[in-house]
Amino acid sequence: MYKSLIIPIAILGLSIPLISIAPLPAQALPKAKIVEKLQKVPVFTITNGTGNFLQQSVTANGKTRLITPVYMELKDAASFLKKLKKDQPKQSKVAQITVVPLSEIYKLQMEAQKKSNNMSFVFFPSEQQLKNANLLAKPYQANAFYPVPLFMIAIKQQDKYVTVQENNLTPLFMGKEQAQQWLDKVKKKDPKLAAKAEIKVNYLHVVLKDFQSQNYPAQQQLVLVPSTESVESIRKLQAAQPKPSSTPATTAPKK
Repeated sequence: MYKSLIIPIAILGLSIPLISIAPLPAQALPKAKIVEKLQKVPVFTITNGTGNFLQQSVTANGKTRLITPVYMELKDAASFLKKLKKDQPKQSKVAQITVVPLSEIYKLQMEAQKKSNNMSFVFFPSEQQLKNANLLAKPYQANAFYPVPLFMIAIKQQDKYVTVQENNLTPLFMGKEQAQQWLDKVKKKDPKLAAKAEIKVNYLHVVLKDFQSQNYPAQQQLVLVPSTESVESIRKLQAAQPKPSSTPATTAPKK
């Protein structure tokens, strides 16, 4: 069971893009389907080593509230943890980075809202993906709030965009680099189609809201693809974990 470790930190920024989980209406995508779509996306949180989430008391636009930060990339979680240990060594002594699937964050937020507690998850996207989505009109601030961009391949038809599919699936990439690689592959297979295709930006909070309010065929085909950086980070974390000793245990000699 995840609980919270509260540490006060003032964060400057714009409005907070919280995960807002509303009760699922009859026409919404079933909860099991939403969880299935989110479970392959890793996110990085700060915990106290026993499963308790770090919560921050943040100030934005003159208002103070509690949030639970969720980082889309390991390096951002590591930077925050390093600063936290430097600024508040006693409070953060047992703090560590914990990897959880995005589906777990979704389920925890649903449980929190049922119990009417104050746990609110806030996503922190990487600076590079914000740049890729052209969302940085001003210099990047690590302690500011930004929406999490998603990248998809689409073709403009009249006044709307139609997504490009493969094997009846529509990928939503967490990283633009993978979207570009996929677009390059499409161009080789179908140059005429690819000539009209382009990378468009959507947002994670918009997609989640859509999952919770609608259920239509095209939505069933959406697949979230984690960034290469996050997947590689997990591989490095797993490689860095100590391996069990292969030395056979010795037994005491018989008397």
